[in-house]
Amino acid sequence: MVELKNVSVTYSTGVDALNNVSLRINDGDFAFVVGSSGAGKSTMIKLLLKEIDATSGVVTVNGYNLNKLKKRKIPEFRRTLGFVFQDFRLIPSMTVYENIAFVLRVIDAPIKYIRKRVPYVISLVGLHAKTNSYPDELSGGEKQRVAIARALVNDPKLIIADEPTGNIDPELSYEIVELLKSINDQGTTILMVTHEHDLVRHFGGRIINITGGEIVFDEVMLGAADDLISDSESMQYGYALEAAVPDSEALQAASAIDSPAPAPAKHDPNADELVNSILKDGEEQELLGAGETPDIPIDQMTPDEVIAAISGEKTSGGAE
Repeated sequence: MVELKNVSVTYSTGVDALNNVSLRINDGDFAFVVGSSGAGKSTMIKLLLKEIDATSGVVTVNGYNLNKLKKRKIPEFRRTLGFVFQDFRLIPSMTVYENIAFVLRVIDAPIKYIRKRVPYVISLVGLHAKTNSYPDELSGGEKQRVAIARALVNDPKLIIADEPTGNIDPELSYEIVELLKSINDQGTTILMVTHEHDLVRHFGGRIINITGGEIVFDEVMLGAADDLISDSESMQYGYALEAAVPDSEALQAASAIDSPAPAPAKHDPNADELVNSILKDGEEQELLGAGETPDIPIDQMTPDEVIAAISGEKTSGGAE
């Protein structure tokens, strides 16, 4: 469950990012969050991940009061979440299996559990045939499926997907949302931030529009895929979206979708950056000694060497 009560966020620059926002997302919900750039969507995500604190109000996620959460408890809290990045953030030197298993190995999950859980989520996202493939052998859509599997592998209560279709071909966007919907059908709460209004119109459901740091629209609506949707409902939703996001931004978002995804970095000397992309700040410092960096680039490491760099242990190399 996610609940914001009278939450405001004011940055040190004086910018009011959120203004007295109240929101409740129940367990098992699927909600789209839409809004223009600078509307407050990213700030809300940072609040839910405990990357920033509210200036005022109360933030509760998965039973944790984030206002009172101690720093040492942040890693425990974040393990109840899954996060899907727009740019995938896969480790180039690891196979599909290893990228997904990585999350469980970092938290010292039992080997037997990893060997059972990882193939299950790989099959769930339809990538069984790609189990031993590397990221540069995958399409954009397949990479995003791996990212979703990685978010799902620890069986989180809530998955936050930040523009998960932003770097893939438009025709594949519907498949990604269908996948997230199927995961939601199994009971996982999904919060999806998107600029793709056609997707939202097609699938319908709970729509949350943020404008100027305030929630201006929060309703459950039928989608175009629903046989029972009426013309008046379709028009009402169209008006609501247009009010929340200018047409110019929708065109800008569409242009970004058509642009090719950036090639994955081939040289990253800081293992903690990749750990940060999965575990977020705070937790990686608990796992990686302060000031420690690997002697070889992360894309040249074996999975064991990556784990060793994070845990601070020595390894002879080689996968399990």
